[in-house]
Amino acid sequence: MIQINSRSRRKKGQALAEMAVMAPFLVICIMGMLDLGRAFYYQIAITNAVREGARYAAQPFYYGLNPICNTIPPAAYPGPNCPAPGDQAIKDRVIQELAGANVNLDPNNILVNPDQGTRSANYTNGAPPSYEVDVSATYQFSFITPIIGDLIGNPLTLKSSASMRTEY
Repeated sequence: MIQINSRSRRKKGQALAEMAVMAPFLVICIMGMLDLGRAFYYQIAITNAVREGARYAAQPFYYGLNPICNTIPPAAYPGPNCPAPGDQAIKDRVIQELAGANVNLDPNNILVNPDQGTRSANYTNGAPPSYEVDVSATYQFSFITPIIGDLIGNPLTLKSSASMRTEY
C-alpha cells in the first residue's frame, strides 16, 4: 500500500510541474487571441465608419431652390446651399460613427478624394456629373501582449477605404 501512495504522489507532482511549465504559454496564447480579436474589431469598426463617411459624401445633404457652392479657394465650408458636403463634415461623420466603438481616430488620418474644392467646382460647372468619392482612414493599433506585438509588428497599421458614386 505504501508503494501505491508514493506512485500516486509522484504522478500528482509531475502533473503540477507540467502545468507550471505550460501555464505561461497558455496565458500568452489566450492574451494573443484577445489582442487579435481586438484588432479585428477595430478593423471592422473603421471599415464601417469609412463606408458611412463615403455614403454621406455621396448623398446630397441639401436640396434648396437655389443651390450654389462656395468655390473661392480655399473655401472652409462649401456653403449651406451646396449639395456637396465639406471635407470637415465628412471627417466628423466618420469620427461620430467611431464614437460608439471607442476608437480614437485622428481626423488628420482621414482622407477624402476628390477634395472639397473639386467637388464644389464639379457641381457648379453646370450639370453635376456622377463621379466617385473615396474616403480612407488609417489607424495605428497597439497590442497589449508584448510577444504578439513583436511577432506581428507593434503598432499594427489598420487601413480601410470606401468609394461611392455621387448622387448630386
